[in-house]
Amino acid sequence: MITLKELSYVSDWARKTPYPGIKYAEDVADKLFQAVDNYNKNYKEKEYDIILSDGSQFTFEIACKNLCHMLGIDFKNLSSDYFKAFRENVLGTDNFNGSYGFLKLLLEHIDDVLKYDYEHGAVFNYYKMMVKCSIFEKLSNFSDFNFGVINFDKPTFVKNSNGSTFHSNAEKLLYVQSNEQNCPYFMMGILKDNIDREEVQSNYVVETLFAPSNVRNIFNGQKVAIPTQILIIGDAMQKIEATTREKLALINQYKSIVAEYDIPNNIDIYGDYLATLTREDNESGVQLTRKR
Repeated sequence: MITLKELSYVSDWARKTPYPGIKYAEDVADKLFQAVDNYNKNYKEKEYDIILSDGSQFTFEIACKNLCHMLGIDFKNLSSDYFKAFRENVLGTDNFNGSYGFLKLLLEHIDDVLKYDYEHGAVFNYYKMMVKCSIFEKLSNFSDFNFGVINFDKPTFVKNSNGSTFHSNAEKLLYVQSNEQNCPYFMMGILKDNIDREEVQSNYVVETLFAPSNVRNIFNGQKVAIPTQILIIGDAMQKIEATTREKLALINQYKSIVAEYDIPNNIDIYGDYLATLTREDNESGVQLTRKR
């Protein structure tokens, strides 16, 4: 279970967090290995084209370049001149190909990294890595319909949360139940990629993973939709449509959020309702006979 203490350290610089001990650090290293293995097996070089119940559609991917940040590793800081000696002496080289190359290098020398942190103090925020890897482990593999989507509007969040700040530019928040007492929902924030791609209309990439402690602030006033169809685009294409039971489960989950946190019901299922009626009408078997 994720503790309040772990959550309280997530936003801190590594140097400001207490060293958690070698056993905890080793557990985090195991989590990191599992997360990267999960990514390579299930997400790498795949896109997910998702149709929502409000009739909208978006395509997103978990890009290699975003994985390091997603899993709680401060690549920007660790690739700076300040950590040049660390990279050369502990990782064995200062040559790496971007953040994903750095991540692979880190895993190759993880025993040396753990030893260095034990002897000199933590270079990494292990609490942040533990939380982020736990979130990634729990989130949908996007071939299951167990997640909802918040069409997130930051001004609405600020207005309804007494001026609280939201340190993300995410335009959509994908959420799942976490079964955690201190953070009941895990979320993945995605935003439009800044790379123009002709083959897709609107491509999104993952910006952040987080576990909000104040769920009400995240949902209050925001428009919510549920996925009704997923097209997985990789070596082969796989189309999956949500069953009626899966849709109802997600709608009932959102209804429980509305009731628990006393917020307006802003779920939009009009697009799916219209599509269902249209499909049923086309499949009704009505034949038009020309008059003679």
